Amino acid sequence: MNQLFKTFETRSDLIQLICVPFAGGYSASYRPLFEQLRDIAEITAAEPPGHGTNLMPLESSIDRLAELYKEGLKKRVNRPFVLFGHSMGGLVTYRLTQMLEKEGIKPEAVVISAIQPPQTKRQILTHLSDEAFVQHIAEMGGIPKELLENKPMMDYFTPSLRADYQALETFQHKDKTLIESPVYLFNGRQDEKCIEDASGWLKWAKTIERTDFDGGHMYINTHLEHFVEQMRQIIQQTTSHQLIKS
Repeated sequence: MNQLFKTFETRSDLIQLICVPFAGGYSASYRPLFEQLRDIAEITAAEPPGHGTNLMPLESSIDRLAELYKEGLKKRVNRPFVLFGHSMGGLVTYRLTQMLEKEGIKPEAVVISAIQPPQTKRQILTHLSDEAFVQHIAEMGGIPKELLENKPMMDYFTPSLRADYQALETFQHKDKTLIESPVYLFNGRQDEKCIEDASGWLKWAKTIERTDFDGGHMYINTHLEHFVEQMRQIIQQTTSHQLIKS
């Protein structure tokens, strides 16, 4: 289970921020976030099966990914923590939160970013050829230009992208338990589908606070400064709340 998570720098005196990556992403995708928030949080990122250094077989089910992460986190969360997930990682984070809360493990805050609500019927893409599949994701802004222009690297990442998109395509929203932890919903203003459907999240949590950023689907990269500023506020509010309670 250890290979499912990477902690960038151990800081047992700080709140834990646990991040779940977007489709095709892995722990290193959150290094820029770590560099900006290392002073106020110990940042741990998921390393999905078959991604990065995780040699486990690829997983193509949102529920099974959430179950794997839940079991891994039960051994890691020993103090207050915040969950963050972007795009596909946001849907995994939603299911992960449901599973953790049912076992009495409640995040201090849950940040769900750039993903349509769980009841959404998603576009089928995995039937496309590799070229058409990659092109579609590239048009969404989900693949860095440098990677797109490097065919050997793109060929290497395509199987993991396909597995992740298959997980999105096959997800069935069966568990409709409300999330009790405070939820923060993030979106890029130019991410049209997510912005249009954002209100569909309101029925799945007791409290949701919404923040829209400049940028598109990958605003966390293109507008890192504003994204970090909002994450810092959430972490600081959560930490202050913990100090008051103690």
